[in-house]
Amino acid sequence: MIGIIHDGSGQLRPLGAEERGVWDKVRNLTRRSYSRFNHFQEAIANGKTNDWRCRAGGRYLYICENGLVHYCSQQRGYPGVPLAEYTTADVKREFVTAKSCSPNCTVSCVHQVSYIDHWRTPQTNTISPGGHAGAETPELVTIQGAS
Repeated sequence: MIGIIHDGSGQLRPLGAEERGVWDKVRNLTRRSYSRFNHFQEAIANGKTNDWRCRAGGRYLYICENGLVHYCSQQRGYPGVPLAEYTTADVKREFVTAKSCSPNCTVSCVHQVSYIDHWRTPQTNTISPGGHAGAETPELVTIQGAS
């Protein structure tokens, strides 16, 4: 498996010609399979956004060295709750919360565990995480009439 990660500032950026050549060569070495959930990587390689439902905080938990739950390595501070205090209600809330950072996300493991949920369970809350430790958790906004 090969994955593309973000640039040094955690942002989506298209691959340069040299990087794209290496990526294409390595991808051609792998088998094609229906069970591979990495189609999103093509958009990332081209610096394009992905239309998906990020389930970070719900289906995927990132636990830092301090034992706090964050959406992912790029969104530390959200929600920033100790794992021992993270409840089933937190998991359910985050599952239906759309993250504003998701279109430009390059975190492969979150994409892969969220892939199956693209077609089910709409996200009725939105949040705009700031991605830095110690930040206050922003308010969630519930979208009325979402289906």
